[in-house]
Amino acid sequence: MKHKKLIAGVIGIILGVIIAFLIPTPEGLTHAGMIVLASLVTANIFWIFNVIPSFATGLLMLSSWVALGAVKFEVSFAIFSSTTMWIIIGGLGLGAAATKTGLIKRIALKIMTYFPANFRGQTLALFTAGTIVAPMIPSAHPKAAMSTPIAKGISNALGYKEYGKGSSGIFLAAMWGFFVTEASFLSATAQNYAFKGLIPASAQKVLSWGNWFVMMIPWTIIILVGGYFLLTFLFKPKKDEAISKQFISKQFISKQLTELGPMSRDEKITAAVILVSIIFWILESTVNIPAAVTALIGVSVLVACKVLTPDDFKNRLSWSTIIFIGTVMALGNVMQSAGLTTWLRTVLQPVISPIIGNIYITVIALPIIIYLCKFVVVSLISTGTLITIGLLPFFSTMNFSPAIIAIIVTTSVNVWLLSYMNAPFLTGGAAVNNSMVSRGAMAKSSLGYMLLNIIGLLICVPLWQVMGIA
Repeated sequence: MKHKKLIAGVIGIILGVIIAFLIPTPEGLTHAGMIVLASLVTANIFWIFNVIPSFATGLLMLSSWVALGAVKFEVSFAIFSSTTMWIIIGGLGLGAAATKTGLIKRIALKIMTYFPANFRGQTLALFTAGTIVAPMIPSAHPKAAMSTPIAKGISNALGYKEYGKGSSGIFLAAMWGFFVTEASFLSATAQNYAFKGLIPASAQKVLSWGNWFVMMIPWTIIILVGGYFLLTFLFKPKKDEAISKQFISKQFISKQLTELGPMSRDEKITAAVILVSIIFWILESTVNIPAAVTALIGVSVLVACKVLTPDDFKNRLSWSTIIFIGTVMALGNVMQSAGLTTWLRTVLQPVISPIIGNIYITVIALPIIIYLCKFVVVSLISTGTLITIGLLPFFSTMNFSPAIIAIIVTTSVNVWLLSYMNAPFLTGGAAVNNSMVSRGAMAKSSLGYMLLNIIGLLICVPLWQVMGIA
């Protein structure tokens, strides 16, 4: 593995040097554009093969633009002073408090007590709990690590065998509810902000918290209803009702709630802060307070109330992820500044134009292209970045808003056909010692999601047209 990374790194650097300094600059492209293109090629090879940590690759890419004179420092690193970066930091801070205090686990467990103690009931409970919790924690890995142990306890209480239909279905219900529905809410994952940050500023204004939610309502309904019937069709045990009478999962859930004890002061404060933050995010355009400011005020309140500590900021926020997201978001402005977008538009016109010429073709073809890319590019954010950057030169020629591209990308990168394709699924599996779901079950459910995703996006188009963005 080390040799593979080393070879990939050397190849990436050699290709970068060749593109930047040895190949004649094509007509219509400046030397600065060649440097940006070279660094992008090198960075993508480093990201695909994980030569060094992704955030370090991103920082080297931004630094190379400045060191080689492609753009000035203030252009290269401008994204780190943007509202997008601060909403990510603030959102992760709110999520850290919700996880630390146990609020999220309490909400999820409490919701589950209202559903029948069988496969259908607990699948629906996990879908419901995950969807409600999703916008509160903008990070997939903590939600995966928290939800699958709950699913494991339910599976054991219902008497399901490891890797069996019931066990696999309950695991997938947890991941479906807590992870897949992240695409329904802007604040549900940092990658949503990353993809939003790659599109032009005018299109970013379209994607407020409230607009994102409204735009995704048809998709969310299809994913939840279709996903529920898909998992019950594929994984519901034949004797589920008889099993539920012998093994009552509600006893497990009640025990978990008892162990949490009464709702603590910190949980109450965190719940109030998150609720108020979500309200202000929804009303952002009305109250004229940027979402980033709302999030940062919320985090400051949590610190002032000693719910969060300085150590929490050091240990509970993934700063490497924050930096990595910032570096990939910087690509858009720098490519435009260096003239690379104009040149790429000319070169890629014959290939891209048929895909983006019609909104219905776009929502079918683009997800399929992303699915294929996932076989090569493991990182969800890297895949989405590559696709968005490839389309960046054509945003000005589209007959629909680039905001739709960000939506399509964020829904389509979340596939798990093969285990290596989706890091949050690996986290969820590791949290239960990989003892619940079979590989076959993972593949079947992913294929189902891939089809439902396209159907959901197609049904969204009429709504987008009514909203004036398609």
